[in-house]
Amino acid sequence: MNCRNAADFDALARSAQALRQREGVDVVALQEVDGPEAARQVFRQGWQLDCFVRRAHPQKVGFAIRDGIPYRCNGDLQALDIDGGTRAGADVTLWPGTRQEVRLLAVHLKSGCFDGKLDRRFEPCARLRQQVPVVEAWIDQRVREGVAFAVLGDFNRHLDRDARYPAGPDEAAPFNLMQAWSDNDPPGAELLRATEGQPYLRCDADDRHSRYIDDILIDRKLAARNSNRRFARLPYDTADQGRTLSDHCPVIWSLMP
Repeated sequence: MNCRNAADFDALARSAQALRQREGVDVVALQEVDGPEAARQVFRQGWQLDCFVRRAHPQKVGFAIRDGIPYRCNGDLQALDIDGGTRAGADVTLWPGTRQEVRLLAVHLKSGCFDGKLDRRFEPCARLRQQVPVVEAWIDQRVREGVAFAVLGDFNRHLDRDARYPAGPDEAAPFNLMQAWSDNDPPGAELLRATEGQPYLRCDADDRHSRYIDDILIDRKLAARNSNRRFARLPYDTADQGRTLSDHCPVIWSLMP
């Protein structure tokens, strides 16, 4: 077990500062953070830390929101914890009651089923298969309400591969994830993916991944009012090589009119 020291937290804090000052990020979906007090060790100034799921386990999902942005926590998507050991979703509305209003669902889905059909006899795939309809129901409800939205976080799934294959005939037991969510049923339930067509950029020299599992999905309504979109990845500074940081680094999607 590796324990972080003050220098490690300082390095992570520099990344958080770069998100706000250099990249102009308004909101960050956080995973595997033990609540706002733990997050404050990294997101030190200029951030509101809130809407974390209620869970005894230290791996919580929540948000860092730029100071000054109005928001409303909508409560946990508890149904996403399908067995008492997986993770609920964190749900927030930014700029509530304005023309800019957008609802966000932060997820940290079941790990282990990165590729292949969800119906094979493999426990992580079975768990992920149960989570997919929960997120789909959340998406469909936002579409029916006419609210712009995004789903973001750690999907533990190579969505570039998943998106190539159909969901299958049973919404309650899909074969794949992306086309289950982006099926235009109800009309408007279509999603754009931040990493689509983007080369994989490593977080640091020790990053052994070759595909993204962190992503941002936005609906057509949010896409229509933000036609200028810029993708970025924020790797760790080479000067921090060897520090105990994280095996993830930020995926950024700037949405502009």
